[in-house]
Amino acid sequence: RRRMKVKINPMIIEGNWKEGYTLDYFMLESNYKGEDIFGYPIFDVKYSEIGKAMNELKYHKEYNKAIEIANIVTKFIKEEWKIADKIDGIIATPPTYSREIQPLFQVVKHLGENLQKPISLDFFRKLSSEELKKLPQEKKMELFKNSIIKERKLTKRGNILLVDDIFSTGATLRNLCELLKEDIYVDDIYVLTICKNIKSK
Repeated sequence: RRRMKVKINPMIIEGNWKEGYTLDYFMLESNYKGEDIFGYPIFDVKYSEIGKAMNELKYHKEYNKAIEIANIVTKFIKEEWKIADKIDGIIATPPTYSREIQPLFQVVKHLGENLQKPISLDFFRKLSSEELKKLPQEKKMELFKNSIIKERKLTKRGNILLVDDIFSTGATLRNLCELLKEDIYVDDIYVLTICKNIKSK
């Protein structure tokens, strides 16, 4: 099988973590072309190479792309970022929508195998709107901006790699890092997002 060489454009992302990277923009450009027969907007979109793979995985159920993306991430972690030896465990960010197959979880599973590191797909959980409704008002406000709860904790000290698929404002990642820092066993937190939303023009 011929290995496709995917070009990436790694960028540092700053936040309340030790080090963070995103591998490329999700889209390079998106131009409005008008409307279709139903009045929906049509865009002419140009994806980055890894953005295209992410789009196929996330929105077109091409689950084999998860392996390709995990391999690109593995190579970056080992050869460029050089933190493979520093990571003790990998955590996936919680999905916003429940899907039968979570695209990010597929990537993280392969990444864990590649790096031979334990992974957690259920460390955090997003509360459903139903659960939020039942909370008392003051708790609701506090949680509304961060409707994520920590479901697990570490059983021994270690450094964490937190993985997300698409970076927008970084608010969710900052909230997750705050929650992680409450865990006495968490040492350094590294953040990796596969893509980043396009810079607004």
